[in-house]
Amino acid sequence: MRLLLAGFALALMLSGCSWFGGDDEELKPVDLVPFKAEIQLKPAWDTRIGGDARDSVSKLVPALAGGRVFAASADGNIMALSPENGRVIWKVAVEDLYSAEDRKNAFAPKSDVITGGVGVGADIVAVGTFAGEIVALHQSDGSLAWRSRTTSEVLSPPAIDRDLVVAHSIDGKVEAYDTLSGERKWIYSTTIPSLTLRGTTTPVMNDQVVIDAFANGRVVVLDKEKGLAGIDRKVAVSQGKSDLERLVDIDGRMVLDGTDLYVVSYQGNLVCLDLANSGREKWSVETSSVAGLDEGFGNVYVSGFNGELTAYDLASGRVVWKSDLLLRRDLTTPATISSYVAVGDYEGYIHLFAQADGRIVGRRKVYGDPLTSPPVVDGTRLYVMTNAGRLLAFDLR
Repeated sequence: MRLLLAGFALALMLSGCSWFGGDDEELKPVDLVPFKAEIQLKPAWDTRIGGDARDSVSKLVPALAGGRVFAASADGNIMALSPENGRVIWKVAVEDLYSAEDRKNAFAPKSDVITGGVGVGADIVAVGTFAGEIVALHQSDGSLAWRSRTTSEVLSPPAIDRDLVVAHSIDGKVEAYDTLSGERKWIYSTTIPSLTLRGTTTPVMNDQVVIDAFANGRVVVLDKEKGLAGIDRKVAVSQGKSDLERLVDIDGRMVLDGTDLYVVSYQGNLVCLDLANSGREKWSVETSSVAGLDEGFGNVYVSGFNGELTAYDLASGRVVWKSDLLLRRDLTTPATISSYVAVGDYEGYIHLFAQADGRIVGRRKVYGDPLTSPPVVDGTRLYVMTNAGRLLAFDLR
């Protein structure tokens, strides 16, 4: 029931005018305006990873480790590629790791095979599957390291740090696994509303703790050894009479800068929490986002639910600049690259804005497919994964 409600809620909000009276121009995505380009995204290579995602909010984020690019497609492929030319080093079809009988029970005919990924670390690459499992492969050759059950579907990349793999499932649980054996070490559970958006945050880890956030608007800081909560803070408060009005999901990327944690929620707030001081709130501003954050130039960047791209001062929360050029274009999580911040949109464009003042400086049409996965940055190179299963590399020029 929660899955059905979540899908309905997201469709209701993203479809805008079609639910509330038809052709209201104010609810349609804005047209792109011409501008003088100052920077170009030059194609480096283009590799097909797999087929189309059936889930319109699929976010299979490529990852970089050990001089390789790792990517996964919704229809079940995991690949290691050369960053120089996109050459495939190895390829694994997740369904081949299951027996024929197990495949019948594990994967629905019209559902995605891989729902969450890609996580890298400790010489493994890990994804979450529709079957409710974490699948971990060896980075060197793609051989199976282990498979472990999760309590529910995983929609975001597992986080990996040395001896621990941590996954956030859509039922509000955080599960930690041993990187070598896949043995479950601990599980943390919280209560989430019956109506949620379809998505979860990616846990953040450092040497001591695991940080995660949930559909109930809460942020927790967990001990890595036992999964016990040292900090539990509510950063968004439900308001309104209906379940839709009371949604305060935290689904987007969090940013950890030293001991300062930046988190944004849907229909809630962007907050800065001081983890060195029991999670004390340093500042808070009202906003709404399901995409999340990135930081650079002393700013934290937010792709707002309405399509505004906003830069806030890291120290104070003051608005540094705001752009309304991409209203209602379903922006991805922002990604900072060199002096710019990049976002993708529902028509398959990548847009570049200057971090200093928010002026638009570049644009590139990737394909006609929607972009929902955030761009991934390596120096002056940008990796873009499309919902049609293609991975492309671009260089700033």
